[in-house]
Amino acid sequence: MKQSSVILLVENDKDFIYLLEQAFRKADIRNPLKIARYGNEAILYLRGVGIYSDRNSYPLPTFIILDLTNPDGSSMALLGWIREHPEFAHVPILVLANPDQDHQVQQAFDRGANAFLRKWNELADLTRAVASLELFTEARRASQQYSNTAR
Repeated sequence: MKQSSVILLVENDKDFIYLLEQAFRKADIRNPLKIARYGNEAILYLRGVGIYSDRNSYPLPTFIILDLTNPDGSSMALLGWIREHPEFAHVPILVLANPDQDHQVQQAFDRGANAFLRKWNELADLTRAVASLELFTEARRASQQYSNTAR
């Protein structure tokens, strides 16, 4: 596994995690997906604390997907924490938002998010959205380059 190809998903809805994994497969995004359910868990992952200190199993991500609807309200704090740490300045952050969260999306951009994606509940819609994003295209390209060099 190439460490630079990992995507960190901060999401606590197991149904949406499953749906997103399916959309990734259909959109041919084969990057390893690591999941943190809450902001505090994501910080432990990023800092390499506890079980996350094993960077072979938990490599630093080159892309972060952050759900703005986390029930513990940690999403904005996590986004701020990430952007306060220079070692993560280069990591693109995509926020997931419901249609009624335009204000929160703007706040996320103000704190350093790079893109947003509506949280679709239908696989076909989510797959189309995922496949259309340039950030995912870059992640897919990095994964394919690794696959070609690993042969």
